[in-house]
Amino acid sequence: MLKFKISILFIFISYLCVAQGFNSGANQTNFYSEINYELINEKIIIPVEIEGLTYKFMLDTGAPNIITTNLQKKITTNFQQTILISDANSKIDSLNLVTIPEMKIGDISYYNIPSLINKTENNQIFECLKVDGFIGSNLLRNSILQILPKERLIILTDNKKKLSLKRKNSTEIEFPDNQSTPYIRIELNADKKANEQVYFDTGMDGFYDLANQHLKIFQKEKIFKINSESKGSQGTGLFGSENTSQYYQVVVPNIKIVNANFENATIVTTNDINSRIGTKILSYGNVTIDYLNKRFYYDPFKNIINLEEKSFGFNPTVIDQKYVIGLVWDDNLKNKIKFGDQSNMER
Repeated sequence: MLKFKISILFIFISYLCVAQGFNSGANQTNFYSEINYELINEKIIIPVEIEGLTYKFMLDTGAPNIITTNLQKKITTNFQQTILISDANSKIDSLNLVTIPEMKIGDISYYNIPSLINKTENNQIFECLKVDGFIGSNLLRNSILQILPKERLIILTDNKKKLSLKRKNSTEIEFPDNQSTPYIRIELNADKKANEQVYFDTGMDGFYDLANQHLKIFQKEKIFKINSESKGSQGTGLFGSENTSQYYQVVVPNIKIVNANFENATIVTTNDINSRIGTKILSYGNVTIDYLNKRFYYDPFKNIINLEEKSFGFNPTVIDQKYVIGLVWDDNLKNKIKFGDQSNMER
């Protein structure tokens, strides 16, 4: 039986009504800490200490801090306000924003950290990963975050001299939103060359998701052609399964991220308003996000990476806790299977 990796979308974007104090960070200076992490379903899971007890959190650079309702019942929190939130599928709901008096990651203490509270006690995302929340970019904004995948190690510091960094392997970061999401520019080389602004998202287990809105612009400029298209669903967000949408599949001959060249990448579009790079790039190199000095470092294990892979002609997804057909790309399969058909798959 074939085993497929199910992609669950975690990203959610806070609306502008979030208070200016939403961003926070380490209160201490001259810090350096190494944290071993687990990799579960391609997600980075780290230990976080609150009130003397250790909990599991997912590292999600594309999101703000969030904790489960179950964790909120166990710890001290201070209510701030209720705000509107949009998840990865553009579904909107309101969540409570609180502050947590103290959180510790490794040897570093973070005080009065703003955090959203998940609305329901039973949520597929948190239950699947067995985590108590997400650590987001709003907590990391006063830090330099380095991820070393071969060692399964995270380093947090505020002094770049304590890290081995090569400026030639870096590019500028922009933080256009109020949760300090890190955006970089990548180069696409197909029928023509183009630059695109994307955000680096450790909550996404894929390589590169191209926003449908960006694809329309690239089509007008004749950057590359659509390989195939499909109507269906490809993920579950914070507020449930996404609505049925139109998706496109394209093959990009070359994607350049800093100095690394990724060849023959098959890309599926996303309904997120922005394109994004996920944790798949950690399979090919080390990543450093320097929030303090606004630099993104990528040190590839080799400079040219071929991403060509066999396609099964469809993508599975999870809807109502069932494995189903999400998107069908192969024209020959479209007469045999369709969106919503239950799949005989193992996770």
